[in-house]
Amino acid sequence: MHRWLAVAAIAVAGLAGCGGAPDKLSDQDGRAVATAREKLDDAIDVEETLRTSPVEARRLRRRVSQIVSDGSFEDSTLDEFGIARLGQLRLVVPSLVITDRQDQVRALDRAATAAFLRYATTDPARALLRPASRQVNVMLHVLEEGDAGKDTEIPVLKEPAAPFLADVERDVKPIWPALGKRVAAARDDL
Repeated sequence: MHRWLAVAAIAVAGLAGCGGAPDKLSDQDGRAVATAREKLDDAIDVEETLRTSPVEARRLRRRVSQIVSDGSFEDSTLDEFGIARLGQLRLVVPSLVITDRQDQVRALDRAATAAFLRYATTDPARALLRPASRQVNVMLHVLEEGDAGKDTEIPVLKEPAAPFLADVERDVKPIWPALGKRVAAARDDL
């Protein structure tokens, strides 16, 4: 009986080793994670600006309001003027603009923009929560779908998944504690 259990344990250990995490994510997945990280950094930077400078917070809120209130975004399909206004908005608060895989502006994140306009001067973390959550979701989804393990390298960033997520957690936890917990849980699940 003991011999049978030992053989079974060896078989289970062998099977577990066969389906292990890849050494490296695909280049496409690496670019997706790197882009999401850059966009998360944009949200973090704007949140810090709003939090540390009430004057700048009022200026940014006013500028976003001017850009989005001219009617360029009323139609669901944007014309060249709407695309141009998105480009302007991207220069002011990049997190409010949705881009495609080629990083071309495609749409206004209406819910994120509404939250920004409502909370920019009173609750900076809440003003940028939606864009930050979106980018964390992208990173975690790509790592999960790629079956990343703790040591799986993320191309472009040239960094293993576990230390990468530790850095993300360190950056988001002080601003968005719930996001920090999600990132920590994902790191632990690698």
